[in-house]
Amino acid sequence: MLRQEDFNQFIESYNADYKYLLTRASSGSYDCLITSFVVLKDLYNVILKLHDVGTLEFRVVPYPISFRTNEDLLIEFGFNREQLDNIYGFLNFVKQTQGREFEECIEEGIPIKCARAGGP
Repeated sequence: MLRQEDFNQFIESYNADYKYLLTRASSGSYDCLITSFVVLKDLYNVILKLHDVGTLEFRVVPYPISFRTNEDLLIEFGFNREQLDNIYGFLNFVKQTQGREFEECIEEGIPIKCARAGGP
């Protein structure tokens, strides 16, 4: 059985990965980022399922997988205006390369091509 401390650490690791992916997006490094977010969404779902079926509490709150409407959270993370523009540029990049919205891509969880900036 998973201990509360292990669950807390799992969420902290997820949150660190979430921030890392946002940092990549904020720098304009979009290569294979969609695929990384799909994997992160799977981890997010595991966290929710462990919470739902067990006696584990959210002592550490997992960050929401979508960041479209969370500009306050992004600012709290320390992203400046240029970085925020790059993060929102990533959402446009997803739409252009995948033909659908970011949230649709990660929700479907199906294998998608590893889109690279500046290429197919």
